Amino acid sequence: METNGVPNDFVPAMNQVACIVLGPMIQHGLYPFLNKHRIAFRPIARITVGFIFVVASMAYAAVVQHLIYQRGPCYDTPLECAASRGAVPNQINVWIQTPVFVLIAFGEIFAYVTGLEYAYAKAPNGMKTIVQAISLLVAGVGAALGMAISPVAKDPKLVIMYASVAGIMAITTIGFWIGFRSYDSIDEELDSLEVNSNSVETVSEMVVTADAKLAV
Repeated sequence: METNGVPNDFVPAMNQVACIVLGPMIQHGLYPFLNKHRIAFRPIARITVGFIFVVASMAYAAVVQHLIYQRGPCYDTPLECAASRGAVPNQINVWIQTPVFVLIAFGEIFAYVTGLEYAYAKAPNGMKTIVQAISLLVAGVGAALGMAISPVAKDPKLVIMYASVAGIMAITTIGFWIGFRSYDSIDEELDSLEVNSNSVETVSEMVVTADAKLAV
């Protein structure tokens, strides 16, 4: 892509910039506004919205990659054709990628931050460290999956890769919402629940009750 003198790692850095800018705006602007107007936006809903932003970012990445492949001089083999001589990029501005990293920032704020907070707040006092370790383990599994699909992360397969990731994430989002939405209806009860040897059974009973209410 045409960078016009911009370093290659500058555009991805917009993700960190967006997190720094959007984080306080959401935490001190959006959430208080919703609370003031008594609009419930509980953790599971926040995580689901975060997942939706990630789906949108991957879908947008697929569109951008398709646009890259539509531009010369090398089309779906950037920098590899004779006309490029290994130095002339496809004629599309690198800044078109910016929304990808901004959308991911929204996803991180709504999903990742909320998920860490939820896991820590709801974990028994004696298991908070273990819960955090499990979250890091899951991140490691995600990194391993990223390495597993790396063979297809090359031209001209990138559109298929991004579209596939977006589709899988969309299915995951739907499954997550269906499977865990009932926890939002008992969020306050979980916060006030005294952790004891019977707490797991108590939580299970509360979830069953919440599911029954949703079904009605």
